[in-house]
Amino acid sequence: MAKIVRRKATSFDVARLAGVSRSAVSRAFTPGANIAPDTKDKVTKAASELGYRVNSLARGLQQAHSGIVGLVASRLDTPLRSQQVRQLSEALTREGFKPMLITAERPDEVSSLIESLLGYSIAGMIFTSDTPPRALIEDCGRLGLPVVLVNRAGASNWGDRVVADNAQAGQLATRVLIQAGATCLGCLVPRRETYSVSGRAKAFLSSAAKHGLPTEVLYAADQGYEDARVGLNGTDRSVFDRIDGLFCSTDLMAIGALDALRIDLGISVPDQIQVLGFDDIEQAKWGSFNLSTIRQDIEAQTDTVVRLLIERIADSSLANRVERQPLAAVLRGTTRHDG
Repeated sequence: MAKIVRRKATSFDVARLAGVSRSAVSRAFTPGANIAPDTKDKVTKAASELGYRVNSLARGLQQAHSGIVGLVASRLDTPLRSQQVRQLSEALTREGFKPMLITAERPDEVSSLIESLLGYSIAGMIFTSDTPPRALIEDCGRLGLPVVLVNRAGASNWGDRVVADNAQAGQLATRVLIQAGATCLGCLVPRRETYSVSGRAKAFLSSAAKHGLPTEVLYAADQGYEDARVGLNGTDRSVFDRIDGLFCSTDLMAIGALDALRIDLGISVPDQIQVLGFDDIEQAKWGSFNLSTIRQDIEAQTDTVVRLLIERIADSSLANRVERQPLAAVLRGTTRHDG
């Protein structure tokens, strides 16, 4: 018996079944295209019935881009970054784009991956990591490829930026601890520097100095839970006799610090030392931590990133933009406060 080979559905088939033009089918699958909602609904239903799939790479050869957006991220094992990547992926998909994740732990690996991705007529890039080098971002600029940088320094001359204002973060953290009654502060600093985490720690130290408050610097190898816990256990015990307020520039570090203080060192929080984090990750709300923190709104950040990307795709001549996220204090059980 001869084998029956089913022909793949084409855009002509979809147009015929939906009762629309072929150009309407094309617009229905083009991010940002002008098409009536009822027409798009007819097309998507017909496409689903026929099993029609858009060949994004082939379309990228015919159109300005394939609809693929490269999403470059590192530290995916951290709660904040995983939340950030998930929300960005969902938002891009809602807008009709196709997110492609590139993990960026090593600069040599991520550079080759991104260079390969550039061959697919991609729509743009979103960088949430410090790993990709400046030269690579400037290559994107030479190609006119839209780029949005999240919590990265403005070292290159290309790319729109969405940042949590480091100066505001440092000032707000200082104010929270002062209002909670702290008079001698500590700041847990990662030895491995990054723009956002190290930047807000430095801003906190600067703000505390302007208020004339004595401040101790405590060190962790990096930004993780275990780094913070080990770092505090390796700190001279006399430091904890002097400070009564500790700022950690990520919640994950603050959670490690809490376990070091309470479990390893037998120090009462917040009675002896108050602890303040930054990010407001889901774990900060857990009853065992109940962490006071500075919140950066990841949902609002996502909306801003995607909006900037769409605007840049529509008009590549726009001047580079910087959008600063508003921050807010979230007071829980690791600081003393009214209410």
